[in-house]
Amino acid sequence: MALFLAVLLGLQPVLTDLFIPAMPAIRQEFSAPSIMIQATMFGAMIAFGLGQLIWGALSDRVGRKPVLLWGLLLYVATGLAGALAVSMEALLLSRMVQGAALGASVVCGRAMVRDLYETGEGAQVLARGLSGLGVIAIISPLLGGVLMDIWGWRANIVAIACAGLIGLVMVWRYVPETIASKSVQATQWQGLKANYIDILTHRGFLSWSLVALSTYGGLFVVLSGGPFIFLRFLEASATEFGAAIAMGSSSYLVGTLVCRRMIPKRGLLGTMQAACTISLVTAVLAIVVGWLEIRAVAPVLLMQMLFGFAHGFHQPCSNAAAPGLFPEKAGTASSWVGLLMALAGVMTGLYLSVSLDGGIRPYAWGVAFWCLLLVLAGRWIVPRFIASARRVK
Repeated sequence: MALFLAVLLGLQPVLTDLFIPAMPAIRQEFSAPSIMIQATMFGAMIAFGLGQLIWGALSDRVGRKPVLLWGLLLYVATGLAGALAVSMEALLLSRMVQGAALGASVVCGRAMVRDLYETGEGAQVLARGLSGLGVIAIISPLLGGVLMDIWGWRANIVAIACAGLIGLVMVWRYVPETIASKSVQATQWQGLKANYIDILTHRGFLSWSLVALSTYGGLFVVLSGGPFIFLRFLEASATEFGAAIAMGSSSYLVGTLVCRRMIPKRGLLGTMQAACTISLVTAVLAIVVGWLEIRAVAPVLLMQMLFGFAHGFHQPCSNAAAPGLFPEKAGTASSWVGLLMALAGVMTGLYLSVSLDGGIRPYAWGVAFWCLLLVLAGRWIVPRFIASARRVK
């Protein structure tokens, strides 16, 4: 299951990190404005978030495997269409549909964990799968650069489609259906409305989802703002920038490895709260870097590595705990976790688009904001929910 998760969830960094090295060449070939180039990323992310609402409910109705096959087939088809695009508009459309298709892979991956495991054990399995995602995140930008240099940007788009094809064959041949009982009401308006109300008014779900969206929002600051800061304001060399990306992904990978060993000893809450301590240190460092406007590679890199390490804890714990509260509608619950995370990414992207010209300060304070929100959620909001639930019992 961990291997399957690594492939299914790993398509997300493939969609973004393999594409990033191709963006300058795409802009040059189509003479496209910057906003159109950025839209290929933001548009895919918005579609990714909204698409999960459709795939999640549908997977509760017809099963995980059919939805995975449909979504992955669409992912491959739109990838090939993007590689053949002759206009910027066609490429943008293919990226948005591909982002929506990716939602099936991610939402079903999370839901399958809940189908097969209790929450604590599911978090361990999810952490194992995310370790594989960390490896993919390290390889993707390096592979994207090589493909771009040898064959041009269309080779990157084809490689993204090929990764989806690997997932499609894997699901078709080896992944069993995991849902115990299908719900006819899951896609009917009254049943869907009742499920949405049940999920979005549940304090536990909202508490854990706040952890999930906060850690994703911070990650988006690091991934989207980091290249701009390193190359423009810190004047890092290409070697230093490549090392920064690899070290950030490596720290995340180490975080997932430590997380899955800590969960049996300290539980989800204790493991997540240990990461909150690291997030607090990261926030303090980010505030100092921003306040003093420190223009040095070392402190910014340390900030990113600390964030990545803590993210390796926050992500599997929150992504398992929030849908884990709804075993009978795990697909729908998982879709809302994904949508909230995507919205955090979009909000962060909008913030960065209007603030990064201000230098290191808005970048560092963006990291600090999400880290402080993580500490608030992990140290106060989630424990209050757990204590309240125990009193009710």
